[in-house]
Amino acid sequence: MRLYESLLKAASEEPDRHALELGGQPISFAEFADAAQRVTVGLKQSGIQPGDSVAVMLPNLPQFAACEYGVFMAGAIFVPVNVMLTPAELEYVVRDSNVRALVVFEMWTEQVRAGIAKIESPPQVFVVGECPDDFRPFAELVASSEGFDPTPRDTGEAIMTLYTSGTTGSPKGALITHANVIANINMVSHIFPTEPSDRTLCVLPLFHCFALNSVLNMAVHKRTCVVLHPRFEVESCFKALAGEGITSMAGVPTMYFYLLKHPDLGREKFTRLRYCISGGAAMPVEVLNEWESRTGVPIYEGFGMTETTVSVSVNRPDRRKVGSIGLPFDGVEMAIVDEADNRLPDGEVGELIIRAPNVMKGYLNKPIETAEVLRDGWFHTGDLARRDEDGFFYIVDRKKDMIIKGGFNIYPREIEEVIYQRPEIAEAAVIGVHDDAKGEQILALVTVKHGAQLSENDLRGYLEQHLARYKLPQMYEFRDELPKGPTGKILKRELRQQYTQWNRDRVSNGQ
Repeated sequence: MRLYESLLKAASEEPDRHALELGGQPISFAEFADAAQRVTVGLKQSGIQPGDSVAVMLPNLPQFAACEYGVFMAGAIFVPVNVMLTPAELEYVVRDSNVRALVVFEMWTEQVRAGIAKIESPPQVFVVGECPDDFRPFAELVASSEGFDPTPRDTGEAIMTLYTSGTTGSPKGALITHANVIANINMVSHIFPTEPSDRTLCVLPLFHCFALNSVLNMAVHKRTCVVLHPRFEVESCFKALAGEGITSMAGVPTMYFYLLKHPDLGREKFTRLRYCISGGAAMPVEVLNEWESRTGVPIYEGFGMTETTVSVSVNRPDRRKVGSIGLPFDGVEMAIVDEADNRLPDGEVGELIIRAPNVMKGYLNKPIETAEVLRDGWFHTGDLARRDEDGFFYIVDRKKDMIIKGGFNIYPREIEEVIYQRPEIAEAAVIGVHDDAKGEQILALVTVKHGAQLSENDLRGYLEQHLARYKLPQMYEFRDELPKGPTGKILKRELRQQYTQWNRDRVSNGQ
C-alpha cells in the first residue's frame, strides 16, 4: 500500500470523519483529500515531474499535510525543511535535493529568498499567507482539482528525503519509501492500538520525522484525528490535554519537563489521556517519575532515528523498564557489536546496529556514507548501547559524545543522569573539552529551576558521592538556558563548538 491510498480510501468511505483540527476547527478526510488533490494538480501544471523534489517549509498547519500527500500523489519526492535553517543551510538542502518547487509560510520568505539567490535554476516558490511579488501565492497552486490523476511510485522507491540534524557534519538526506513508513506504522500500532475516537496532540514540528511519521502519517493510515498546534507552548498544550479530549501525545523530554511546571497539573486534569510517548533525546528518569506520579499517565520511552523512518524499539504497557529504550518492535533486529562488528554479550557496551524493514534506502548523493552505515544488511547507528538479560536496550551515549580522559571511556549520559537527581536542576549537558595532558576534561553545563538555588560546591559534592573519581567533571558552568534544536533536544555540538573556540582563544593568547 502507498500512504496516499489510505487518505483517498478514508475520504471515500468516511468523508465526514475528522482528520485534522487547528484552533478548534475540524477538517474532514474529504476536505483533506480534496486539498491534497489540488496540490497534485497544481504541481503537475507547474511542470513538476515524477521523481522531482518538492520542499515544504511550513509550521504545523493543514497546508503541510495537504502538501505532503499532494506531493506523493504527483509521484514527486517530499522534502520537509526545518523552518529554523539559515539561508546558507537552506541553500545546501535545495541544491542537494535539486528542489524544483518550495512551499513556504509568509514568515520565512526573506529566508528563502536569501537561500535560493545564488542557485542558477531556483525552485518555484509558493507562499502560504501574504505573498511577495516575486513569488506565487499558495492559492494558485491549489486553484483546482480538475483532472486529478495520481502518479504512483513503487512502494520500494523513495518518496521522502528527510534530513538529519547534521550532528556529525553536513546534514544527510535519508531516502524513505512507502514501504518504510507503512512497516513502521504497523509495528507501532500493534503495540499501541488505536480507537476511532482517538485524538493525538501534535506539538512536535511536522518537518521532523518523529511528528511526521509517528503522528501525522500514523493517524491518516489509522483514520484518527490529529490536533495541530503550530508550536509548543505550555499553556495551550496543557489546555488541550486537559479539555480537548486528547488521548495521546508524542513529545521530547523537554516538553514534559516544562508541562510539569504548570500550577494546575494533577491527576484529575487529563481524563482522556491514555499514554504519552517520549523520544528524540534521553528521558531523565526523575522527569518521567515525577510526571507519572503527578498525572497518573504513563510515558513510554522509545528509540528511533531519521534513518529508521522513526522508531525501532519502545517500552510498552505489558513490558517496561524505566530508563531503557524498551524492546525491539516485531520485525526489528537489534544487536550490540564491537569495532570489528563482533557481537557482544549482554551487559557489555558497544555500537547498536539495526536490521529492519523501516531502515532507509540510503543517503541521497552520499554513496560512501551510505556504505559506511549500511554494512552486511545492518544499519550502524553510531550509538553506544547495551542489552540486559531480559532483552531491553539502553542507550549509553553517542560514539561521538563519548569522552576519553586519561585512557578512560566516559559516557556523558551517565553523569547527566546523576546530575538530574538533584531537584534543583532544570537541564544538564556534559561534554568533553580538549586538554593537552588528559586528552579531554569533563565540563558540566546546567540550568537551575526558577527560584531554586544550587552552588557549584553543592553540585560537586553531590557528584563526588555518586560517581567514580575519574568520572567527576573538572569544570562547571551555570547558564540561564542551553541551546536546543527544533524538537527541544540540547545541542551538544553547539556547546562543543563554543569550547573549541574557547580553547583556540586561550592558545592564541598564550594561556
